[in-house]
Amino acid sequence: MTMWIPTIAADAGPIYLAIADALEADIGSGTLAQGDRLPPQRELAYQLGVTLGTVTRAYGEAERRRLVRGETGRGTYVASRTRMVSPLIPQEDAPEGCDLARNFAYPHLNPSLGEGLTRMAGTAGIDRLNGFVPSEGLRAHRETGVLVFKDYGLDADPARVAVTCGAQHGIQVTCQALFCSGDAIAVDRFTYPSIFTSLAGLGLKAVPVPALTREDGGFGAMDPEALARAAGSHGIRGVFLMPNMQNPTTHTMSVGERLDLVEVARRFDLRIVEDDPYTPFLPETLPAFGALAPERTASIASISKVCSPGSRIGFVHVPAPLEDSIRDKIGESTWMASPITAELIAGWVREGHLFRTLRLKRKANRQRFLSACELLAPHGLQGDVNKVFGWLRLPGTVDPDALQTALGHQGVSVLSSRYFQAMNQAPAPYLRLTFGSEPSDERFRWALQRIRATIGQLAEFPQLTRPVG
Repeated sequence: MTMWIPTIAADAGPIYLAIADALEADIGSGTLAQGDRLPPQRELAYQLGVTLGTVTRAYGEAERRRLVRGETGRGTYVASRTRMVSPLIPQEDAPEGCDLARNFAYPHLNPSLGEGLTRMAGTAGIDRLNGFVPSEGLRAHRETGVLVFKDYGLDADPARVAVTCGAQHGIQVTCQALFCSGDAIAVDRFTYPSIFTSLAGLGLKAVPVPALTREDGGFGAMDPEALARAAGSHGIRGVFLMPNMQNPTTHTMSVGERLDLVEVARRFDLRIVEDDPYTPFLPETLPAFGALAPERTASIASISKVCSPGSRIGFVHVPAPLEDSIRDKIGESTWMASPITAELIAGWVREGHLFRTLRLKRKANRQRFLSACELLAPHGLQGDVNKVFGWLRLPGTVDPDALQTALGHQGVSVLSSRYFQAMNQAPAPYLRLTFGSEPSDERFRWALQRIRATIGQLAEFPQLTRPVG
């Protein structure tokens, strides 16, 4: 273990950020090397004369910056610069636990891959799929995208649909086609975690914009007036939105909320990127931004959350002037999405497997959400029976990073609000809980009980990072 004690200036601002900054500086200077074990949080808190929660938050910020990695039961280590430490990425050798962090949406209910491959083997002209195809995908596969987009409230034109290697790749090529390096893009204050690194990797700047407050006190859509102010002061060129099941708040925009944001986008000439991987779970089809503002919206669809993350197939629908650009960006990044897995998905859509899988998952999700409401009362859980994750409001005295750490020691993985915020922002009192990654109903309920008990312990004894008893 390295007896590392950072030097913190009196005017350094928030102490937890100063600790993370000092850690980053010492790694950069070589004072700390890859694999060095950092002091236990209690020990460092004692040496610095700060609270345990401050150090917990500092280590959490350092993990978010990919400076360190935490290993359950062993400690915190300086990470390899080439290693991804995001808790969202599964690892083959990860210890067994109950996963309420990653949003895999009931993979144990996915269609049979073996049956799908057997069906494909008998498809006429199957050998064509073993060669190169156009970067935008074969027409038959783009027409599958048209069928998927119907669930999104968009009557897509197959000529403007392109097949991508999943929604993440769709975000990348869409942003490359729509924006130039240096452009500022508005995002929700709490949003999809990877959008921050995706935009930064493309040379784009993410500008967080606050949300409206709903009548029930929960988070609503992006505040259109705040977006207008940001557009005027930050020179924003576009906006990234998740209208149907916003990640992580779960909010589904009303038609009025969508129209208000379209008005701002037109007034300031903003391009819209809408990404909605969870839309098919919703029983009601609302108009997509691609239908309300087709001249400025690029829509992204994926069925990874519905039936096949391993296929890595997504679809983008872009305004007509961008057809060539999106084709070129796909070609430059990966030449083409796999036509083999695109055909697998097309068969599942044509034969009704998508609908049957959704029916099973909706039924399972209803029970999981009701269990969460029952076992986590009286804490506020934003969501409903159709949302595959929930946004849990914590008591003001409970640090979400400390709660995440304490639950991790018990084998329950969750995500603190900080994973959904821009860097250097203090985490808000929220936790995202996913409902479908754990296949066992019994273990899911056990995890909810541990969450409730640990919240109670930390609310009573905020200095704790491990639950007692």
